[in-house]
Amino acid sequence: MLLAPLVAVAGLAHDVAPLAGDLEIKDGRLVAGFDLGPAFPPDLRKQLGNGLTNVVVLHVTLAPVPGEEPAAVYVRETEVLYDVWEETYRVTLRDPGHPRGHHLTFAAWEALRAFLAEVRQIDVAPASILGDRTWVVSARVEVNPVSQELLDRTRELIANPAAGARVGGASRSVLGAMASYLLGKGATGADVHVFRSRPFSARGGAIR
Repeated sequence: MLLAPLVAVAGLAHDVAPLAGDLEIKDGRLVAGFDLGPAFPPDLRKQLGNGLTNVVVLHVTLAPVPGEEPAAVYVRETEVLYDVWEETYRVTLRDPGHPRGHHLTFAAWEALRAFLAEVRQIDVAPASILGDRTWVVSARVEVNPVSQELLDRTRELIANPAAGARVGGASRSVLGAMASYLLGKGATGADVHVFRSRPFSARGGAIR
């Protein structure tokens, strides 16, 4: 069941971009796909092709409106290493479905950028979490995070994805520890991009 196209939002702060994509309920889960293209501009090619290991971290949060802490967080960490001899990008993806890492190779920047920017069919949370409330989805993309604590929390959520969603007031645990950072205390900048959807609900299968 398609819940909502996550289309442009008027009145967002200057450092928060509209989140474009789709949100649907599939087999009892809330599944989403996004276009995060603005987080990967053409000039990022030089940095990701510098022959060093670069890290791209994605956090997707599902939070009730207005302004409460997230009820669910999806995380993905992608390591990118450009092989200067083979002239290919070697990628290691870690997410709840691949906690030990999934290895990929891309022969061209355009293919790598499409992989990073086009987020498909991610499992955000159980659909039962929605209830009758109004929600907003946010996505935060960070290249080479400077916060070791953020990386540690990210990897903990990847290893224990059940900690990334709370139903019925469960313990804050790792999710609660990350909430304030993801809701805006981590400053945006050249290597940090924050996107936010318009509010939506599951009532009648439409945006409210």
